[in-house]
Amino acid sequence: MKTKILITLAAGKTGFATTLNLLEQGYAVKAFVRSKSYKALELEENGAELAIGTFDDENALRNALNDVESVYYCYPYKAGLDKDIRLFIRLAIEAKIKTVVFMGQRIAEFADTESRLTNDVREAYKLLEASGLNVIYFAPGYFADNVFVISEQVLQLGIMPNMFKNGKNPWISIPDMALCISSLLMNPEKYHGKKLFPTGSQSLSSKDIATIFSKVKGSKILIFNIPEWLFLKAGLMTGKEYGFHSFAIIQAALYNKQMQMDRFNIEPTTIVKELTGKDPDDFETITREYFSKSKYAQRNFKTWFTAFVRFNIMPFYPIPSRAKRNLINSNT
Repeated sequence: MKTKILITLAAGKTGFATTLNLLEQGYAVKAFVRSKSYKALELEENGAELAIGTFDDENALRNALNDVESVYYCYPYKAGLDKDIRLFIRLAIEAKIKTVVFMGQRIAEFADTESRLTNDVREAYKLLEASGLNVIYFAPGYFADNVFVISEQVLQLGIMPNMFKNGKNPWISIPDMALCISSLLMNPEKYHGKKLFPTGSQSLSSKDIATIFSKVKGSKILIFNIPEWLFLKAGLMTGKEYGFHSFAIIQAALYNKQMQMDRFNIEPTTIVKELTGKDPDDFETITREYFSKSKYAQRNFKTWFTAFVRFNIMPFYPIPSRAKRNLINSNT
C-alpha cells in the first residue's frame, strides 16, 4: 500500500508540480496550503487532500502531519524559518514521520552570506541534523524560473537587464526539481542524511543566456548590466506579478551578489539523471517553454509601448517604507 505524503507550500512552484507528479503515480497526497486559492482547488480537483494553515500554526500543522509518513518541507520566502522549523521538528517527531525532504539552498554552503533566509536555512540544517529525523537535504542553486521575470523586456523590447555580471549558474527547471523531489519521497531510504545538489545540464552566464534568448526569439537580444538599486526598484514595482513581495526581492538582491562572486557556479551534477532516469532540461528547452507560454509572446505597438513605458519609469519607482525596513532587517 502506497504511503500518504504531505507537501508543504503545495501551491508554490515545486510543491504544486510535485503534488501533481505524486498523484499521477497513485500516491495519497495531503497538500498544505495557506488558503483555497485557484491552485489549491486545482490540486483538490486532481485528488489531493487539502490541509489549510500556516507554518507557525501548531494545530494546523499537527493536523496536516497526522496520518502521513513522508513530508516535503519547503518554506516560503519570508522571515521566520529559524522559529518555524523548531515547531515542525517537534511535531514531526510526535507524528513519527519517516522521511523529510527539506528544500535547502546551494548558497547555504557559504558561511558569510548576507541573506536572512539563507542564514535561516543554514540554522535549519543544524536543527534537523540534531533532531533524529530521517532528512534528505535538497539544495539547488538558482531556479531557471527566476530568469524569466524579465520576459517582458526580452520579448517586447529586445533587451536583457543583467544583475549577475559574469557569474554562472547551472540553471535547473521546476519540472526537473519536482521529479527529483517526487522520486525522493517515493524511494527515500538510500538518501537519508544526504545533501543533494541538483543542477541543470550546463552552467551558464548571462551572456550565454542572452545568446539562447536571441536564438529562440529569432532576433538579437542586447544585454546590459543594471545596478542593485534599479533591480530593487524593478522588483518592487513588478514583483507581485510573479508572486514576490519585498522580502523575497531583497533576498534575491543578496543572491545576485553571490552570483556576481561566481559562488553558484558548480560543475553540473548527475542528481537529476540518477533520480529521474532522464537528463536535465537544457536551457534552450526551458526558454522555448517559457517564451511560448508568456503573456508577452505576442508583440505589437501597444504591447511594445506599454513595456517601454514600464521599463522607463522603473528608476523613479519609490521604495515603500515597509520595503526599506525589510532591507535593513534582511540579514539580521
